[in-house]
Amino acid sequence: MAAAVPNEVQAVAELRASLEEAADALAHAHLDRLLACESRIEHALRQVPTRGLSPDGRRAVTAEVDLVRHALMRCRRLGAALDEFIRLGMAAQGIGHGYGRQAPLTPDLHSLNTTV
Repeated sequence: MAAAVPNEVQAVAELRASLEEAADALAHAHLDRLLACESRIEHALRQVPTRGLSPDGRRAVTAEVDLVRHALMRCRRLGAALDEFIRLGMAAQGIGHGYGRQAPLTPDLHSLNTTV
C-alpha cells in the first residue's frame, strides 16, 4: 500500500495540475478550458500552506513547488507566444495598435485571409 500524500503536498500538486491544464489550454488555443482553469488555480492557491510545515513537510512541498515553477514558466512562455500570434494577426489586418477596451473598433477578426 502506498504511503498517504500529506495535505500540504496534495494542495501544491493541485496547483501544479491546474497550471499544467492552463498551459495545455494555451497551447491548443482553447479559451473555455483556459477560463475554467482560473477557478481551479484560485482554489488551489487557497489550499497551499503558508506556514507551520515540519522539516519533512517542507522538503516534500519544496519538491512539488519546483514542478509548479516549471508549469508556471510554460504558461508564461505559451502566453507570450499567443500574445505575439494575436499581435501579428492584427497587424496583418492593419490593426497593429493592440487590443482591449482602449483599442479602436476593429473589423471582424474571423475573416482574416492574408498570406504571410
